[in-house]
Amino acid sequence: MNRGMKMPLLLVSLFCFPWISALAQGIIRASDFDSLQAALDAVPESGGVVQIPPGEFELREPLIFRTENTRLEGSGAASHLINLNEDGQAALIVRPDGYVTDPKTRMWRVQLGNFRISGNPKSGHGVHAQGIQEIFIHGLSVDRNGKDGVYLENCYEDPRVSDSILTYNGHSGLRLTDCHDIVVNGNHFEENRDAVRCVDSFNLCMNGNNLDDHLRHGVVIENTYGSVLSGNMIEECNGTAIILDRNCYGIAISANVIAHELEGGVDLRDAHV
Repeated sequence: MNRGMKMPLLLVSLFCFPWISALAQGIIRASDFDSLQAALDAVPESGGVVQIPPGEFELREPLIFRTENTRLEGSGAASHLINLNEDGQAALIVRPDGYVTDPKTRMWRVQLGNFRISGNPKSGHGVHAQGIQEIFIHGLSVDRNGKDGVYLENCYEDPRVSDSILTYNGHSGLRLTDCHDIVVNGNHFEENRDAVRCVDSFNLCMNGNNLDDHLRHGVVIENTYGSVLSGNMIEECNGTAIILDRNCYGIAISANVIAHELEGGVDLRDAHV
């Protein structure tokens, strides 16, 4: 009899305190915490989901995301992270503990989705991810950051950026360094300095993106092998639509719309078969 009575007591306890049940399942509601950083720090080692409610969240130092198998999920553009920092620091840093002292440290399967990050001319990157394998960025609005909108550094295995809008950032909308098997699909890039820079990487697959009104170049690819750019719309860059430089090879460029670029369409500065 006593064994049979314990279960309803447990159910009543979880019903009365539902946030305890959610936390036990790895569902972290940021509204239950004093800060977004506290919510990120509450994710168990096994991973989970951090849910950002609608609202404006002012940041004066970077948020640090350090748990793998975890998704940071907003409520669309109504979940707005505003970087007020003027010392060139990023709004959101995604990296494993220990990466700063050992850049070979890795973290797996991180997702960012459905929220907005904005900055100011003196702030840093919107998102700076380092050493993340299989990072997936989907449905972000990233605008007016002082440096890159999204910077993926040494995110070697299978980075994906899709269905996002990256606009008015001081450097690149999307910057990729030391990445491999990259997918950049279905994004909007508007009036960044450059739309996309892919450097020292492999196998960029960039399709179906819209690039417009960039202050310098559209797509810059350097020291990158085995890639495809197709079906993109690249219009009205103040520089060149597409540049291949520093020993690029095995790259297919086809079926793109290239219009009204001030310095030209495709510049094969250092590219070969």
